[in-house]
Amino acid sequence: MVAMSTQQGGSSDTDELPRHRRILQESGPASGRILGINHLVMFARDMNEGVRFYRDVLGMRVVRTQRFATTAKGLRSSAHHSSGSAAQDQAETSPIAVDITVRQVFFEMGNGELFSLYEAPTVTERPPAPVSSVLWPAASKAQWSRPVEPQKLDHLSFDVASHAEVVWFREHLMSQGVPVSEVSERKGANNQHRFISSIYFSDPSGNPLEISSFDAGDAAWQSYDFSDWFIDEEPVSALLDGASDQAPSLVPHWVRAKTE
Repeated sequence: MVAMSTQQGGSSDTDELPRHRRILQESGPASGRILGINHLVMFARDMNEGVRFYRDVLGMRVVRTQRFATTAKGLRSSAHHSSGSAAQDQAETSPIAVDITVRQVFFEMGNGELFSLYEAPTVTERPPAPVSSVLWPAASKAQWSRPVEPQKLDHLSFDVASHAEVVWFREHLMSQGVPVSEVSERKGANNQHRFISSIYFSDPSGNPLEISSFDAGDAAWQSYDFSDWFIDEEPVSALLDGASDQAPSLVPHWVRAKTE
C-alpha cells in the first residue's frame, strides 16, 4: 500500500478522525514481501464432483494431480518432498500425526494463484456452517451442521474483476443448477460506504464459497477515504500502538495499480 494524498480520498486533517480510524497498517521489514496466496487447500468428499465443479462450473484450470499417504515416507515417494520435516521419518512419531491416503488436485485461477482439493475417505458429510450462514441460500444451509466452535477456515471467497462479473457468475451458477444467494452489497445505511459486492454458494462437498469484487475500475475509488474501512470502535491494541496521528490511510494495491 501507499499513502493517500488528499485528492485521492485521504483525510485532509487526520487529527479529526476518531482514534479507531488511525490504524498502524504496515510495520516491519516484511512489509510488501507477501505477493499473494500461493495455494489454498480444502477437503472434498468426491474428487469427480470437485473437478467437475471447479473446472467446469467455476472455470479453473487443472495444473497438478497427486495421491499420497500423509506420512513422511508417503510425502517423499508420492508428493516429491525432498527436504524439510518430510525428509526425516522421526516426524511420524508426532502424537497428532494421521496416516491416511489423500488424492489432491491443484487448480489455477486467472491470476496464477492456486486452489487445491484433498479427497479423503473420512471427510464429514455435513461440515459445520460458517458463522454468518444467514448470507447463504437455504440449500447450502441444509448441507451443514451447527458449528460447535469456530473453524480454522470459515469460508473462501474468489475474486473477480468487476461487479458485472459477480452478476454474471450468479446467473451462470443458477443456469448450472447451483443454489446461490442474491448479490450482497456493503454500502451502509447512508449508501456511502464502499467495500465488495458478493454472492454466496457452496460446492458439492458443502464447502461454503463466495465470489466477490471490489469493482476496481470504478473511478469513485480514486476519491474514497479508506479510513472508513476501520469500523471497529474498540480495535485490539496492536492496531493502535505506534500509529501516527498524522499518517493518512494507505491506498490498497489494486487501486494504485489502476492509476499507474
